[in-house]
Amino acid sequence: MTKFIVFTTPRTGSTLLVKSLDTHPDIFCAGEIFLLSGTQFHGECSFKFWKLPLPKKAIYLLNFPNMWMNLQSFLNRFFTAARGEKAKGFKLMHFQTAYLPGITGYLKNNNVKVILLLRENLLKNTLSDLRARHTGVYHNSGAGTEKLPKFKVDLTTLGKKMAEIDTFNKQLEQVTASMDRLKITYEEFDNWDATMNKVLNFINVPDNKIAPVSKKLNPDKLEDMIENYDEMKTWLQQNNYAHFLD
Repeated sequence: MTKFIVFTTPRTGSTLLVKSLDTHPDIFCAGEIFLLSGTQFHGECSFKFWKLPLPKKAIYLLNFPNMWMNLQSFLNRFFTAARGEKAKGFKLMHFQTAYLPGITGYLKNNNVKVILLLRENLLKNTLSDLRARHTGVYHNSGAGTEKLPKFKVDLTTLGKKMAEIDTFNKQLEQVTASMDRLKITYEEFDNWDATMNKVLNFINVPDNKIAPVSKKLNPDKLEDMIENYDEMKTWLQQNNYAHFLD
């Protein structure tokens, strides 16, 4: 059985990828099994955090010894084939490595393949994140989410977030450089079948056609999404980000 993770940052299409892979008869692919609140996708696989009525950061500190003692055995259990699957994996977010002591060493030492999923267009990655936070809608449920109103972009926040995502992407590239990895991008989803073929070959499962389980939430034209589009465009041009408008 092939062990794998989808390693990524927010708003890269990772939920689409994970849920679509899970429809393949030979693949079991869970969501974020290291979320404090528990994953909403295959929640039975979530790590059991010690919980007290404390702020989130305090709970992560409280769980550091829990992670240190139990991470390896937890992952060994997770990566045990239980349903006859030929590949088994989960989604790991960049920020989660900060409170998972030993996770990168485990991935290297246990032959876990890494599907590194990034989004090349930093602008659209950032706007997708900001819009989701603004509206509270993170995925296309098919229930009128395509009619979300425009929102106004705070340019200072935009600049900081774009720089942050760029830093995270570079860190992910560096951390996974020595791992058995396949790098794909959100933009490659436009050529869905070829991209899925590449992923399936990487994790050693038959190339059964996989249909995407959801559609894009945000419109292709930024003018249809951003209330102060002209102001944002001018700011991007002044800060050497205009190429992301293409």
